[in-house]
Amino acid sequence: MNEVILTALIGVITNLGTWYAARRKNTAEVQANELDNVNKAVKYYREMLDDFAQRYKKAIEELEATKAELVQLEERFTKLASENRALIEELKKYKQLNGKTVS
Repeated sequence: MNEVILTALIGVITNLGTWYAARRKNTAEVQANELDNVNKAVKYYREMLDDFAQRYKKAIEELEATKAELVQLEERFTKLASENRALIEELKKYKQLNGKTVS
């Protein structure tokens, strides 16, 4: 009878020791997996931010180029408007010389 109790007691102690060791191992593995997942998420978001920064920089460059082009177009418009006024004045003078009334 003592042998049965001793065998059962040894089995229970062995199982408790195994459970305790496995629990610590499983906890360590879970923490390692969580850390890996966090690292992957950080890497993903870092790549997204880097991509966003590149796109933002490109958009700023395009905006600056567009502003420069707009300034050039405004200067050209002003010059053409001035030429148009001068041509209209010349046309009025020409009409007055030919005896036509200018309104």
